[in-house]
Amino acid sequence: FVDDEPRVLEGIQRMMRGMREEWDMVFAPSGPEALAIMQKEPCEVVVSDMRMPGMDGAKLLSEIKNLYPETVRIILSGQSDSAFVMKSIRAAHQYLHKPCDPAVLKSVVKKACTLRNLLADEKLKGMIGRMETLPSLPSLYAEIMEALQSPKAALQQVGKIISKDVGMTAKILQLVN
Repeated sequence: FVDDEPRVLEGIQRMMRGMREEWDMVFAPSGPEALAIMQKEPCEVVVSDMRMPGMDGAKLLSEIKNLYPETVRIILSGQSDSAFVMKSIRAAHQYLHKPCDPAVLKSVVKKACTLRNLLADEKLKGMIGRMETLPSLPSLYAEIMEALQSPKAALQQVGKIISKDVGMTAKILQLVN
């Protein structure tokens, strides 16, 4: 997490405290410090403020994109100026507005990590790292995974979820045949 405002960075740290058991987190007050940290140990996800003195978030994420293309890059900014937003979109996979609900931030980072972990092939990770934007996981996938992980999982329930998507239904029928 990168933000030049100490109070904002502390707030993010407090917001993410509950994730300490799942994530190793590092907090940097500037772009150059974030790059120095990444040089020692690359991160899977970088969440950066947009407007920072010296090196702004777009520049930082562009550098990360070039040096560590497999890293997921997220902008967390209070900027609503369309020029700033457009500048950051080139380097970021996702753009979130401040103030951001903690649950939304956690969800976006979790989904990014899940997608990244699903893509174990190094060539594929590199290709995706160079993409301008990342697609979000389909909501039906989340529904199916939730149903399958439920202690009360029922085949009929999974079937109902799959039947909502004609393409998914066709692909499953193709696999079964």
